[in-house]
Amino acid sequence: MKRRLNIVCCATAILGNTFAAAFAELPYERESTFHLRVAANSGDTAAMFALAQRYEFGCGAPQDYDNALMWYRAAADAEDARAMNTLALWQIDGTVLPQDEAAGQALLKKSAELNEPAAMLNLAQRFDKGTSWLAQDPHKAADYRARAVARYRELAEAGERRALLEMGRFYACGDGVGRDDAAAVAWFTKAAALDDSYAMLCLADLCAEGRGMARDNKKIFDWCNKSAQLGNPLGMLSVAALYEVGATGPPNLAKALEWRQKTAAAKFPPAMFLVAGQFEAGAGVAKDDEEALRWYHKGAMFDDPASLTELGVRATKTQDYAEANKYFERAAKLGDGRALYNLGIAFAKGHGVGKDEAKAVEHYRRAAELGNAAAMNNLGLIYIDGLGVKRNETEGVGWFKKSAALENVEAMRNLAKAYRQGVGVSADGSAAAEWDKRAEVTTAR
Repeated sequence: MKRRLNIVCCATAILGNTFAAAFAELPYERESTFHLRVAANSGDTAAMFALAQRYEFGCGAPQDYDNALMWYRAAADAEDARAMNTLALWQIDGTVLPQDEAAGQALLKKSAELNEPAAMLNLAQRFDKGTSWLAQDPHKAADYRARAVARYRELAEAGERRALLEMGRFYACGDGVGRDDAAAVAWFTKAAALDDSYAMLCLADLCAEGRGMARDNKKIFDWCNKSAQLGNPLGMLSVAALYEVGATGPPNLAKALEWRQKTAAAKFPPAMFLVAGQFEAGAGVAKDDEEALRWYHKGAMFDDPASLTELGVRATKTQDYAEANKYFERAAKLGDGRALYNLGIAFAKGHGVGKDEAKAVEHYRRAAELGNAAAMNNLGLIYIDGLGVKRNETEGVGWFKKSAALENVEAMRNLAKAYRQGVGVSADGSAAAEWDKRAEVTTAR
């Protein structure tokens, strides 16, 4: 999902989600982390879940996946269906936990049986597409989705904040209900009235698109700022991004850096990467490569995948491929598409590893599935040349088109060449010229 007005994440964490999370409820969000820990150690299951979320998302506590895992497991052992949902996703995706799709799907089903709507929605999404462990089944997908919407509606009408948020998402995305921007705004507004900082970001996102309300930069800023004042790191980064683009006045890169540093001080790793980028570029601050490197290392210490990948890229420039691959592997385990792409290059060229075309394809494919345009372009070249796969020019061109749709210039040039030579498509000089022109325009931006 594209970033409107360069708002960092904003509602992407909600509106563009590929899975359904089960967020903690008040009053636990207002509790100090210390008091939550005391309650969790006393056997309070809801406190266990809320504490786990703080560690997972870095809200109210430093981001710490080990502590998040410990408390999710404790909550799940006490039959907390929300914790089961999160652990199931981690097993299915192989993030934090070793990948075990069969065990993850079983845990998702158990969570759904305990009437957890997030688990129902996750099952619906998996039955929509089918997986290696779940055969595609549109009827089951529709059934689980209908059950999820009904359960969320029931909880929302009872005033449960996370359900109000999810109902807003349903109507904003047209997921399980007809898309209705006005209804989405109404549900998000109810959630925001209960201090739901994510609902505030969703309202900012809808306002930026003029959906359900007139576009108003001041309102966008106010919603993001309210979220930031509640300590939501995504809200804080959104405020930084709005200062950067000058949403309500002249661009103010120094103010953007101030907010990013404030977010980084709250130990939110993505902010560390952004702070590093400003020092590297000299944006709003004197250019300082040493300070940038320090921030990248700090982000890496907190397992920020973007920081890890950047350090890997820097190591490749000095041809320290063994060191680079260590960073890429750490970031890849956290689901970073750029890291997977770089591991694909390592296997394709034998940089720090044995040359292995099949593994290169595997890593490019995983990166492409995460939306990495460069990996898509490389897959296109691989299929056209038949390197590590059966040659398939049509599929190769298909990958070029997917990459070009994400504005990858090399893919545009490869499409122009394919149309010019009739590789994977019928020869078409005008189409070739059009793709050459698009590449030229994109490069000039």
